[in-house]
Amino acid sequence: MRSFQWSFIVLLLAFRFPFVHAQVKTDVQLDDLAGPVKSVSSSTVPAPDVKWQQPEGPAMVAPIGCHHCEYDPDGNKTKSGQVMDKKFYGDRIRLLRGDDGKVTDRYFYDVSTGELHRHDLLGPSGKTEQNVYTGGKLRYRTTYAYDQYGNRTEMRSFDAAGGSQGYSLTAFTQDGTLLKGSTYAKDNTLSYEQTYDPETEIERFTTYDEFGKVKLTWTTAKGKMISFWEPGDASPRNFGEHFTEPEGAGNIADYACHSDLNCELSHVHYEYLDGDKHTPVSAEWRDAEGNLKLAAYFEYNLDAYHNWTTRRVWVWNPDLSQRTLSQTDARAITYWK
Repeated sequence: MRSFQWSFIVLLLAFRFPFVHAQVKTDVQLDDLAGPVKSVSSSTVPAPDVKWQQPEGPAMVAPIGCHHCEYDPDGNKTKSGQVMDKKFYGDRIRLLRGDDGKVTDRYFYDVSTGELHRHDLLGPSGKTEQNVYTGGKLRYRTTYAYDQYGNRTEMRSFDAAGGSQGYSLTAFTQDGTLLKGSTYAKDNTLSYEQTYDPETEIERFTTYDEFGKVKLTWTTAKGKMISFWEPGDASPRNFGEHFTEPEGAGNIADYACHSDLNCELSHVHYEYLDGDKHTPVSAEWRDAEGNLKLAAYFEYNLDAYHNWTTRRVWVWNPDLSQRTLSQTDARAITYWK
């Protein structure tokens, strides 16, 4: 489904629509790695004085999934963070398992302080509850529910005293296609809603203010914009103005709409190494007329599991006379035997 560009931190930061397919990925897979990974240690060397900026919208250069991580033989993360000035900053993760050997609880401890700052409870489809702590005290709690196919259908957030901080409800097809998603504020007022009809491929998105008045609404059909509206005095960078639509075959349409009811359309096209949809070799951003605006190109050294151990990134924009080396990334990966 679609993705939205957030222009500010909102109270309901946990309630971006959870487009979650029923298949549960391991932490190794979520970090964009393959095989029985035991540990990964990454570094980046940026090229000096390269004036190229990743745009708001689809990522041209995918970030490294985890800079310094360790995993158990089942792909569960046991350490996560980053090394700066030869010191590790991040989490140690303690796992508890049930009688069947599956992980039921994850405890995240800050390596610097030793304090517990997060506790996840897990079920067969993913997290069922998450507790976040500050200074040893509960800050907020989030609960999750799933349908019979493992698609997330409910997410509710509570403050330390148990008061509601808002919730989201979603309905999916069996294969994980979102049919309807609604997000509510802590006073039960509807904040925004999205619907999708698989037969007509019509999608509608609407946001509301605290009085139930429409703040912004748009409709697409088969991935093409057919209507957009927001009041002329809307605040700049209103949530929902900037969003993407998949076009298939490695193509994404990017819409940047404004209160004058005009929408700028651009397209991003990705090519992948060996067609794996996993390791991009190029990303090109073009305007509606097809003029190239930004581009990134990649060169890899791969290991036996098709994980890259070295990645070189070249970039281009109109101010650069040619493709220019932007950064060189390296990863040292060890595997369970």
